[in-house]
Amino acid sequence: MTSFESTSTYPLWHDSAARQLAFENAPAHAEVDVAIVGAGLSGLWSAYYLSSAEPSLRIAILEARHVGFGASGRNGGWCSGFFPLSVSELAAVYGRDAALLAYEESFATLPEIEQVLRREGIDCGWHQGGTIQSASTALQGERLQRALEQQHASGLGVGDAEWLPSGRVSEHISIAETHGAIYSRHCATINPYQLVIGLAQVLHQRDVTIWQNTVVQSIDNGVVTHRHGRVVAKQVIQATEGYSHSITQTKRRIVPLYSLMVATEPLDAQTLGALGWRNRATFNDGGQMVIYAQLTPDGRIAFGGRGAPYHYGSRVRERFDLDDQTHRRIVAAIAQHFPAAAQARITHRWGGPLAVPRDWTPTVMLERAHKYARIGGYVGDGVAATNLFARTLVDLLLERQTSLTQLPFINHCSPRWEPEPLRFLGVNSLIALSESIDSYESSHHKVPKLRTKIFEALL
Repeated sequence: MTSFESTSTYPLWHDSAARQLAFENAPAHAEVDVAIVGAGLSGLWSAYYLSSAEPSLRIAILEARHVGFGASGRNGGWCSGFFPLSVSELAAVYGRDAALLAYEESFATLPEIEQVLRREGIDCGWHQGGTIQSASTALQGERLQRALEQQHASGLGVGDAEWLPSGRVSEHISIAETHGAIYSRHCATINPYQLVIGLAQVLHQRDVTIWQNTVVQSIDNGVVTHRHGRVVAKQVIQATEGYSHSITQTKRRIVPLYSLMVATEPLDAQTLGALGWRNRATFNDGGQMVIYAQLTPDGRIAFGGRGAPYHYGSRVRERFDLDDQTHRRIVAAIAQHFPAAAQARITHRWGGPLAVPRDWTPTVMLERAHKYARIGGYVGDGVAATNLFARTLVDLLLERQTSLTQLPFINHCSPRWEPEPLRFLGVNSLIALSESIDSYESSHHKVPKLRTKIFEALL
């Protein structure tokens, strides 16, 4: 059994990040042009593009803890051009043209971010090595190929995602067992905490105010009430993602689903050679339970996965960030997929909540009459989407007519999640079924039909 006695319980990314700037708490009363609630990537990118377009705006960001405390500073370090919903799934709701526009703009977000990093001198280890979704079983291979054919039929280009037969997967990475994989170039790796700290430093130089340790209690018609007082704004932007449940406008709009990670020690040359991770493409597989991994610049495997329990009433607590059982499953997954690294020491483990809307669809919402806007609901695919949605919101606020203001996510309102205890039972049933289906398919080499039907009905 894996021992975590000497393992650091904070994100690996914090080790190499620059020291944070010291930001004050919010005063008892303040008036600004734009108040942004949340100092993660959604809030920081919104402030970045607003201050670029209108330097005279008085912009303040209110953060409950510190810059990058949430998913933005501890995620898996993927900057992916893919949404939680595929092209065909978006097309089924919004039409083919809208779906393809969404993906075209999302893919274009990667070079946009890279350009900003170069212009602002933000060093966060940007590396665009693409992504591999490997089939760990023959059943996964069949599913992934069918899904890819469906995406191509919906208009996704072969150059955007292609099928690699099992013999070609090793061109990118050596996996213990693969039955083929989908490869796409539209994914980069970063140190996410370095990114948020770098953006905060740029905003500080632009005189954007950042107030930390300022818990927001409510947002009402341009008035943000917080622990120390209130801020009156001409426009408020809510960017609270996995910590949204306590705000009235987003109550039951998302569930905070926990995703956990581990990181190995830097691997030696022999192990790295056995892994064959040639261009550091990100990795996941075709199972129902989400896993994700990258090879860091210093040769570590940073590996994450879902499966930690959902907590009654959408509770979010720091003690939920660590779950021994889930972390052990993640360590076991490293050994399963990369046996050469099975004995590598685990140096870090951590976790935290991400935001899942009921229909898995993110949103860019603007209610001018109520001086309220919101972006979020990324289901764990937020590093690129935060940039895309922030630019979209800025175009909407400034009444620009651009391709971004035609995106299908604008003013999308996800249905509310079920009330408790149905929400608790449903979400945890989904988590249990995900693991159960993967285990059954692996051992029996066939689909558990009843479990799969129940799983699909609960989604």
